[in-house]
Amino acid sequence: MTFGTLAGTASARPNGHCGQTFDPTTDGATAHWTLDCSGGQITVKGWYQDDELDGDCVGVKAHFADGSTKRSETCDGWGSKKSFKWTRPGSIADVYLYEF
Repeated sequence: MTFGTLAGTASARPNGHCGQTFDPTTDGATAHWTLDCSGGQITVKGWYQDDELDGDCVGVKAHFADGSTKRSETCDGWGSKKSFKWTRPGSIADVYLYEF
């Protein structure tokens, strides 16, 4: 499993806060997401894309402050772009892009 990096840092699981935007990459995938808060909840909304014809699958995973985990995966292959949107209680989320 390959984890994405965040804007040149070595962090594979950035702890995101309300109002932040992320553009992580791996060797074969790119993604974009925003973290927005309202009414005591955080919403993670964005997309991820498989950028390499290498047989790997791509996914985004989020861990929320309430202990829940959301996962979005695809094995649709090169060029596939998928959207996601998750809302949970709290104001932080650990979200990351990965290949498997």
